[in-house]
Amino acid sequence: MATDKSILYLLTTQYAIEHLFDSRTDDEYSDEDEECIGVLNSIVLERHPRQVGYLNVISLYSDNDFFRHFRVTRCTFLYVLSYLQDQDFRSEITFHGGCEPMTFHEILYINLQYLGNQGAIRLLADKFNRTESSIWKAVGEFCNFMFKKQGDFIKWPTRQEIPAVSRQFRNKARFPGVVSALDGCHIPFHPKSPNKTPYRNYKKFHSFNLMAAALPNRSFSYVFCGFPGSVHVSTVFQNSSLFQKLETACNDLFDPRTYHIIADSAFGLKEWLITPFKKINGQHLSQAKKLFNRKLSSTRMVIELIFGDLKNRFKRCTDINTSIELGVDIVVTCCVLHNICIQQGDLYYGGNLDPNDLHCNVNLNVNHADFRNNRVAERKRQVICYKQECLL
Repeated sequence: MATDKSILYLLTTQYAIEHLFDSRTDDEYSDEDEECIGVLNSIVLERHPRQVGYLNVISLYSDNDFFRHFRVTRCTFLYVLSYLQDQDFRSEITFHGGCEPMTFHEILYINLQYLGNQGAIRLLADKFNRTESSIWKAVGEFCNFMFKKQGDFIKWPTRQEIPAVSRQFRNKARFPGVVSALDGCHIPFHPKSPNKTPYRNYKKFHSFNLMAAALPNRSFSYVFCGFPGSVHVSTVFQNSSLFQKLETACNDLFDPRTYHIIADSAFGLKEWLITPFKKINGQHLSQAKKLFNRKLSSTRMVIELIFGDLKNRFKRCTDINTSIELGVDIVVTCCVLHNICIQQGDLYYGGNLDPNDLHCNVNLNVNHADFRNNRVAERKRQVICYKQECLL
């Protein structure tokens, strides 16, 4: 009976594909046709030998092998597992028979391998003896859950914590008053037609933006993700909830007379956002301003180091091939897991990521930001510059 169904399926598929190609010219062939063929191919479940017992093999891994496969330590794994259990993850799922539902252990193993590597879903399906659709469902549910819970792990420092954070930043290059370092990077992405154009950045590849703020311990204090790659990072920032909060109620976060965020020249100068001095009409900067810029840059480097940490540990962030909605959930989940790793002392600064794969500062026009600085912000920057010069 199964053989008869398979023969009928093959004949039907062959007829449909031949009809599809006969009825269209090369110019008319589109992504919709590929989706039709994919649906036809999914009518009959592919059956082939899979690996069995991989979950038992994991228990035999050394700590080093466990980290190589899952990109976190066993302690971090157990912490996340406990968090999922405490937060009633998948509590609404009801088992109605059929294949045994995935355990929390299995879901977490699948997601950590997916996020930590660039392997295909079919490889995970074979390894865990699950269908590809089951793997995709596990990834989607987990990443959407962690996206919604990001506020539990990605937190802006409280006003009581600000002085200690500022001291930690000052220890890096003696730049005063810093509460976070701000920047953006691009996540390579493969959008489907006809919506490709907005995601094409000036380096001629498709991406979406990850804008983030960093703390001195190389953890995230804020993330904002999903704007198309063609959008300048300063525009992304102006559309973020952090910008709106700083513009309307900065004192709820910190006193802008004393403290500030730091960023590069792609952002505009504000009392609460300090950026480097720029050459005006080709004039050379004074030694004091050069020193200021050098110290700001050395302090701000922490955000680029975090982007490197993120993409080194979670290789999925170096190339995402899903819908934009799932892609954003994936990247934010990786940011959440990164902060959990920092919290658990699970530090990883290794890897062989090409610096070009960081994709920081890929915005061509750094003058895009509004540089009509107010006098208060300019005076504050001048005071900091003068104090830096006095320290020489």
